Amino acid sequence: AQEALHNTVKHAKANAVELRFDCSSELVLLEVADNGLGFDPHNTYPGHMGLQSMRERIRNLGGSLQIESAPGQGTRIVARLPQHQGSLSSNSEKSL
Repeated sequence: AQEALHNTVKHAKANAVELRFDCSSELVLLEVADNGLGFDPHNTYPGHMGLQSMRERIRNLGGSLQIESAPGQGTRIVARLPQHQGSLSSNSEKSL
């Protein structure tokens, strides 16, 4: 969320941002959407490593990252991560 929000502030010139977080026993979902300038997510942007870093971190955790954007259309980023046995939420529930 931090990198997506940073990109919104730095690049998008958005006047509205929506942040959604949902957690179930199987999945953690994080969505960040803005009404900013948008961009072509298939282009490369030399010197800008934020999106690539997000993709790598999500992939290393076994999740997926979806980026929807187009010039003039805003941006929507959705990260989906599987819940793992022994995660913080599972441990918290066991200790209650």
